[in-house]
Amino acid sequence: MRQKKRFKEWFPWFIAAITVLSSNLAANAVEETLELWANGKMGVVSYLRIGYIVFFAGMVALLCWKRKDFFLPRTRRLSKEETEKRKHLVLFLSNLPLDQVMSAGVPKELKLTHDINKDIEECERLKQKDPPVKWQWEMPIRAIRHHLETLETVTVICSKESILQVNLFLKICKNYPPLEKMIFYVLAQESGCTELICISSPPDTNPLKYYDFESFKKRAASLQGYDFEDFNEIVDIMDILLQKFRSKRYSEKDTMIDITGGQKPTSIVGAAMTFNLKIKAQYVQTNKPWHVLSYDVVLASSDTGRLEM
Repeated sequence: MRQKKRFKEWFPWFIAAITVLSSNLAANAVEETLELWANGKMGVVSYLRIGYIVFFAGMVALLCWKRKDFFLPRTRRLSKEETEKRKHLVLFLSNLPLDQVMSAGVPKELKLTHDINKDIEECERLKQKDPPVKWQWEMPIRAIRHHLETLETVTVICSKESILQVNLFLKICKNYPPLEKMIFYVLAQESGCTELICISSPPDTNPLKYYDFESFKKRAASLQGYDFEDFNEIVDIMDILLQKFRSKRYSEKDTMIDITGGQKPTSIVGAAMTFNLKIKAQYVQTNKPWHVLSYDVVLASSDTGRLEM
């Protein structure tokens, strides 16, 4: 079995080598034929020359057929580790049920304070009730809390539903003193274009480049979110986001993508964005022990022959 895998691994490269070697024979055959014709001679039909040309054409066709086997990811390894704290956090915002929207974005049983730790502890207590009280935005709040020591920006990507609720989420975040002056971005569509909108009020920010919370509420009515189940759309917007981050000189090694919220396609794309980049993905456990875990998806050697976790 191992020898068979080895053969499959090296077969495309063997084809490429033979194609390169046969190209010289085919080129000589064509050159000699053209030289005869240029001198007004028909010459004698050479089956050997024809064979060289046909063989080379066949190898090119075979090489095109096997082209997908070059550099094909055979193994993907997820390296699980305690999440390091980074400066720039990207998260996908899930939408809330109507009853929580009507109660300012939180369950009726949850009374928020200005202490993020106490509120998260209260969420844990409410989950133990019968029936349990759950709050979908607990996970992004936990994700933000984990990075508070180093965090400089939070980028929120909204679905078509959660874009209508993003004001509530921002208001809850701004309720906590450590996040009051934090720079928040909302990635959304406006007039068919993807915009990275800054919501903050630090003293050194250019007033023409950001919105304070009240100003953003007025603009939010014209924004549209994304389809979290459209894989291609999520890939496109993540590419745009990384381009915008590069233009702002945000380092890859300082960027973390939270894949807890949203739908399965957003989690897949979020993890895939770590390929060949220094960006990492994180997942917040929804039950005890509530760890924030970091995943770095890498291409591993085919020698491992398995998916490592």
